Amino acid sequence: MKDAIAIVDAAMRDLSAGRVVSPQRTVMSVNPATRLGLMPGAMPDLGRFGIKVVSLSSDAPKYGLPSHQGLMLLFDDATGKPLAALDTHALTRLRTAAATAVATRALARTDAATLAIIGCGDLAAPHIEAISAVRSIRRVILWSRTREHAQKLAEMRANARQDIRVADSVEAAVSEADIVCTLTASPTPVLLGASLKPGQHINLVGSSLRGPREADDEVVVRGHFIADQREHALSQAGEFCHAVESGRVDVEHLKGEIGEVLLGRLPGRTDPAQITVYKSLGHIAQDIAVAEEAVSRAYKSDKVAAVDW
Repeated sequence: MKDAIAIVDAAMRDLSAGRVVSPQRTVMSVNPATRLGLMPGAMPDLGRFGIKVVSLSSDAPKYGLPSHQGLMLLFDDATGKPLAALDTHALTRLRTAAATAVATRALARTDAATLAIIGCGDLAAPHIEAISAVRSIRRVILWSRTREHAQKLAEMRANARQDIRVADSVEAAVSEADIVCTLTASPTPVLLGASLKPGQHINLVGSSLRGPREADDEVVVRGHFIADQREHALSQAGEFCHAVESGRVDVEHLKGEIGEVLLGRLPGRTDPAQITVYKSLGHIAQDIAVAEEAVSRAYKSDKVAAVDW
């Protein structure tokens, strides 16, 4: 995870510096429960390009499968040779949590010590690990619509050197938190702006499409709002788009990209009492950069033999 955080940090800097070629991803409806996403991109400085093909299915968990499944294809840009096909479930879990940690390190108060996890599905455990790598997290508060999921995660983390407990409500979890991560599949807001308190940092991670939104308009209004990529956020960030359409904010309320903060081109947190919000949609630059490192290590391993495609 620590390596992934460093890799994603560099990728987001490259993205905001204009060193990534990435048309907007395409999402098409397959049926009422399933969508197909295509995410192409190229990173010339790495000498790599690729495409992530992912299905997003709300029905998949009924069959014991993750909601996001697919393949990431990585290519060499000099020869055009395909280098690897990677499982998107494993890749997405790692790079998403790493990206959240990168944003948290840049935007959260340095003394932040209590983390609230809203939604205890597949992304919850790696997010606890990632954020604990960038802040000294002493207490973790869990909430899940299915309480058993939160209790199971708390049991899994019982040996961690952190105070971990399950909250009865989102409001109770948020009221004690310095950092909040929403990791749900909810189509309607679970996080309300009225529940926020000064000085918090919020990571909106669960929704990656225009329609669903995990937070209400008041969260957007109250937050110093930063995204992973500006154009994607303006067209696909459900929470921000809804707040604009409802007239609560205008497009200028989106302050910029996390890469711009990392490069020093844009201020991050400017006041200890400020509420900062990071909207994570996920970006192909993160996938290519982490995939390249994984493939590079695999080819150096005795366990993997090069394949002549």
